[in-house]
Amino acid sequence: MKFFIKIFFLFSIIILQFACSKNNSKLKLSNSEAFAFDVGDGWEVNGTVVATGFQQKKNKNIYKSKLYCFVNLITSSNDTLKKIFSDTLENKQKNKFIDIPVEVQIELDRTFETGSYKLLFNIRDEYSKQKKIAEAKFNLTKE
Repeated sequence: MKFFIKIFFLFSIIILQFACSKNNSKLKLSNSEAFAFDVGDGWEVNGTVVATGFQQKKNKNIYKSKLYCFVNLITSSNDTLKKIFSDTLENKQKNKFIDIPVEVQIELDRTFETGSYKLLFNIRDEYSKQKKIAEAKFNLTKE
């Protein structure tokens, strides 16, 4: 009888482990970049990062994802401007997502000095609650 209890217990652990590891995706951010254009009275800053490994929900053969993004700006004087951009990206499609590009566009006026800056992309997968941060450096230069 003890043998069957041990086998049942071992079998239960294996099933539990398999069930818990079914969604072992991990949010990853890659290919972050940013650049600025002088537009006369200021700069237009564009930034991108690619999100992968986020959780997806499937309902009636439609895959859904939901990512929340906010961006902080680190200035040339090392000040942090919080949440200069925020957006929720809700996507649906028939095929499973491979990745989602997150694109940011902001405008900076001439009160910002020339120099080296950073965008900090803060991405949260709304389904798995995983969070990641990626940074992209860029320069403000007068032309």
